[in-house]
Amino acid sequence: MAKILVLDDHAPNREFLITLLGYVGHTMIEAATAEEALVTLHCEHPDLVIADVLMPAVDGFEFVRRLRADPLIAHTRVIFYTAAYLESEARALAEACGVLHLLTKPTEPQQIIETVQAVLGMAAQAPPPPPAHEFDRSHQRLLLDKLAQKVDELESLNTELEERVASRTAELADANTRLSELVAVKDNLLAITSHDLRSPLGAIMNTAELLLHDSELSDEARQRFTHNIYSSAQFLIDMVNKLLDLSRLDAGKVELDPTLLLVSDIARQSLSSLQVSAQAKTIATDLVVLPGEQPVYADGMKLLQIANNLLSNAIKFTPRGGQVVVTIGPEPEGMRMEVADNGIGIPRDTLPHLFEKFRQIHTRGTADERGTGLGLAIVRQLTRLHGGSIEVRSDTHQGTTFVVRLPYHNGAVPPGAV
Repeated sequence: MAKILVLDDHAPNREFLITLLGYVGHTMIEAATAEEALVTLHCEHPDLVIADVLMPAVDGFEFVRRLRADPLIAHTRVIFYTAAYLESEARALAEACGVLHLLTKPTEPQQIIETVQAVLGMAAQAPPPPPAHEFDRSHQRLLLDKLAQKVDELESLNTELEERVASRTAELADANTRLSELVAVKDNLLAITSHDLRSPLGAIMNTAELLLHDSELSDEARQRFTHNIYSSAQFLIDMVNKLLDLSRLDAGKVELDPTLLLVSDIARQSLSSLQVSAQAKTIATDLVVLPGEQPVYADGMKLLQIANNLLSNAIKFTPRGGQVVVTIGPEPEGMRMEVADNGIGIPRDTLPHLFEKFRQIHTRGTADERGTGLGLAIVRQLTRLHGGSIEVRSDTHQGTTFVVRLPYHNGAVPPGAV
């Protein structure tokens, strides 16, 4: 077995070769620089040097030239093991140094072993040193070519890094915007907790205290106070439910359970459930189903939630004796549900902000009803979850019309549609 010196400025490369060739029985020594390798050559007299080419300070070609110029070690066999300098000019320069074998990183272990055995079997002859002027000129040209190549690689890497930094910066900006939105939501939530939740809770506690301690209350007063407690509790439950719905929508945890259904059936069900509220304000309600209604592929419960929110809003902001009309009609790509009222309307300059969380254009309804500012935000998110859209037309004292558009299944009328 032979003694082999591994010259490479990267420790993992040296460790790989030492482990591989040591396993087959060779005695392995190592050096991290050309200067260290030249000293080791004089001390250890190895049979073979496996040298990297691209190294700092003194590269592989200059190392071999110095080795060949020293009569005591000039006969040492050399293999280049490198990931660079494999062009024809580099090979010619290597041959001029007496290096006839080059291995490309990475190389299969078996090929390395076979190449080492082949070189060790060759006669050790010291080739004459190459002419200094010719060698220097070729070496200089090769170094310049490699330098230009490295500059190109660095420029390419720099461009890639700039693109990645720009992309990451955009991601961070988006995350910062999202964080700002979440902070705003938190601030709004705290404001609601301190005001909108505390107010009904305070009313419940004060009214309950009167019922408990005032034994002289009339039956009419007790009934009125009990109703106040009920309505305040109902408001709190509605707010908590909407906050939970909104948080689940924001977190992407709401999944649809779609089936084929008629939007008119959902609208009819919603009108029926809100009929008591409408009659309490003597508001007339009507459902108009235009010819050609087609079924849509939607989640019935979520669609009912959309209709309930829009209809309850319409009733809330329509004065006594007003009217709310729901119109269902077909469109080329889906069904349209309109909820129109002749209520107090919405100022045009506030319409762009209408679907924002906690945004309340009117804090009280026409009969002093309270709202949470969450219903329309939920409606928009549920509509988008269905692949649909929502828009609003309104102006002060001109009434309001919400238009919800829901697509047919996959943008086409489902099989079996009437």
